[in-house]
Order: sequence, then C-alpha cells, then structure tokens
Amino acid sequence: MFFAITIFVLAYIAIASEKFPRHWVALLGGSLLILFGVLTPSEALAYISWETLGLVAGMFTLVAILVQAGFFTWLAMTSLRKVNYHPASLFVILISLAALLAMFMDSITVMLFLSALTLQLCLLLKLDPVPLIIAEVCAANTGGAATLVGDPPNVILGTTLGFNFSDFALNTGPLALAAALLMLVIFYLVNRKKLQNAHVALTADMIDAIDELHSEPLHAHLTRVGLTGFLMAVVLLVFHIPLSTLTGLPINAATAALIPAGIALIAMRDDQRKNILLKIDGESILFFAGLFMMIGGLEKVHLFEKLAESMSNAISNPNALILALHWGPGLASGIVDNVPLALAMTYVLKDLAAIPGMPALSLMVWSLALGVDVGGNLTPIGASANVVAYAYMEHNHGSIGWKRWLMIAVPPTILAMILISFLLMFKSQIGWY
Repeated sequence: MFFAITIFVLAYIAIASEKFPRHWVALLGGSLLILFGVLTPSEALAYISWETLGLVAGMFTLVAILVQAGFFTWLAMTSLRKVNYHPASLFVILISLAALLAMFMDSITVMLFLSALTLQLCLLLKLDPVPLIIAEVCAANTGGAATLVGDPPNVILGTTLGFNFSDFALNTGPLALAAALLMLVIFYLVNRKKLQNAHVALTADMIDAIDELHSEPLHAHLTRVGLTGFLMAVVLLVFHIPLSTLTGLPINAATAALIPAGIALIAMRDDQRKNILLKIDGESILFFAGLFMMIGGLEKVHLFEKLAESMSNAISNPNALILALHWGPGLASGIVDNVPLALAMTYVLKDLAAIPGMPALSLMVWSLALGVDVGGNLTPIGASANVVAYAYMEHNHGSIGWKRWLMIAVPPTILAMILISFLLMFKSQIGWY
C-alpha cells in the first residue's frame, strides 16, 4: 500500500506544479506500478475505463469540428449583436453561454474561446475583463455539473458507476441550473455599477470596431457536419440504453459519441479531417488513461475500502453523509484537481453503497458530482477550466493573483454550494433520486 500511495502523491505533486506535462506524469505513474509489481499489465488495462475514454474522444472530435467552423464565436457574437453590445447584457449573455455550452462540451474548450473573445470585447468596451472571465469559469464549472458530458468528473462518475445522460440531466441538472442562476445574479449585482458606467461610455465607433474584429463568416459545411454529429451524439447519449435493449447491439456512452464523430470525419475532406484530428486534445485522453491506472493501484491495495469503512463509522446519519460527500470533496477540489478526486471517490462510493444503512448510491453520486464540480471554482487550480482561463489572462492581460480570484469566486461559490445542500436534502426527503 505504501508504494502505491507514494507513487500517487508524487505524481500528483508533479501534476499540480504544472512544470511537467500531466499526461506523461500520469502514464509514468501507471507504468511504475506495473514495473514494481503493484499491478500486472492486464490489471492496469482492466482498471482503465475505456467507455470514459471513448466518450471523451468522441465529444472532443465533435467540439473540434465546431471550433474549426467558427460556430462558437459566431454564436457568442450573434447573441451580443441582438442586444446591441449593451455591457450589462453582454455580461449576462457571456456568463449564460458559459453555463449552457458547458452542459454539452468540455468546460476547457468553452473557456479557451470565451476567454479570448471576452478579453477582446472588454478591451474595446474599456471594461475590466477579470471579473467577467472568473464569472464565466464559475458558470462553466457549475453548468457542466448538469449533464454526464459537462464536466470530466461527471463523465468518470457516470461511466464507472453506471449512470447515463438522462440520470444526470434529471437529477443534477435542476440543481446545477439553480446554482448557476444564483451565481449569475450575485456576479451581476456586484458588477452592475461598472457595467452602467461602461454603457454610458459606449460609442458607435466601439461597436464598429467589435464587428470588424469578429466578422469572419461561418464555415457552412463544417458547421452542418459538426452540428449534425453533435445532435446525433446527444440523442444517442440520452437513448442509448433503450436502443441497446431494442436492437441487441452493445451501444454504450462511448459508441454514442464515437459513431457520430466517425460519421462526421468521413463526411469531411482529407485536409479538413487532418486539421481536426490534430486539434483533438489527445493529451487529456492519455492523462485519463494514466490516472485510471494510478487510482487502480490504490484500489488494488484496498485503500478506498478502508476509507469507506472509516467514513461509515464516523458518520452514521445518512443525511450527514450526503452533506459530507458534498462539502468534503467540494472544498478539497479547490486545491486538488477535481478529476483525480472524482475518480478516487468512485471507489469510495462503491464500497459505501455495499454497507447496510448507507444512502442510495445515486444520491451519493449527485452530491459528490455537484460538490467537486462547483467546488472547483474556489481557486485558480480547482479545475482544468480555471487553469486555462487563468493562464490565458496572465499571459495576455496581466497578473490576476490568487487573492483577487478568491475574493471574486469564493462568496458566490459558497452560496451556491449552500443552495445545493438544501436542494439535496429536499431530494432526499421526497425520495427523488
């Protein structure tokens, strides 16, 4: 056990330092467990959730097509033109877009294009972009909690514990939307005076400059292919279980995403296909694979079984355990990347569910997912989307600093987690889980 824990801790420190490529660190950690006999090669491969990797790869491909087509920039700019670039409306639309888009695509991708767009718009409107971009990150992480494919922790929890797209949409969806709406209101109230001042200073020349900067047209063919594949994937993710039963075919979350992605790639020219394949985030897929092996090593030495027993002995009240699963990992995800945290906790939940008197596994999953997703807002390193947005701002705008991030992000995040706690207790009382 000591060796497996040591490998994981050292790998995590290396990943958190951001001085080494995280996918190579994770793969090296998994390889060391094999080399020193903690896992056999077949056990290491068995611990990898291939369904998770397939789902991630398929969705990454479809999102890469739509990014290449310019669809997301077009969507944002069209929304802004509808409100004539009013700063307050811009603020609400960009935050809402971050939450809504993150329900169906990786929050990293959402923040990659929104950070660039928001910075350019704010510079032209003479607005401070930092509060808006931090608000977008919080909205993306919170909105992503609404569906299976929204945040990486949900993908891991759903595919490894047997919950599908509909399960998440019906259970975490309403709670995540309520939390995202609360955050939007808080961020707006805090910034409303600055937005009103910016509106007074808005000129026709500013609007013309924004239009000229983002005047590139949509790529029609890539947009059609990408949207068709994306909608097909969503439909298959919602209905893949009944379709699998009806047809007798092994349709799971991975095939639900990979089949539309494959069809979309086939419908493209060779040069377009090559560009898309080069833009797919293969590093994240390799990172997940190595992470699964390292977490598998901890499961092999029964660490999570012991942790589950300790939690059940310390917390006998089911409602208290639900809140502990929400707040404990939720606050921890502020300093511990929520992907490895969620993966580690899947094994804890499995072992907890096997103990008599514990809450239903589904309710524990919703509590944990909402905790690690929303709690990831707390610091610049709490989730991958935070790291992406923070690094972009530091490189292209100037220093933000942890103190400013905490002052902007912590109050709405804590209030959102409190709201979710009440809603989780309500779900528990009425048996809706």
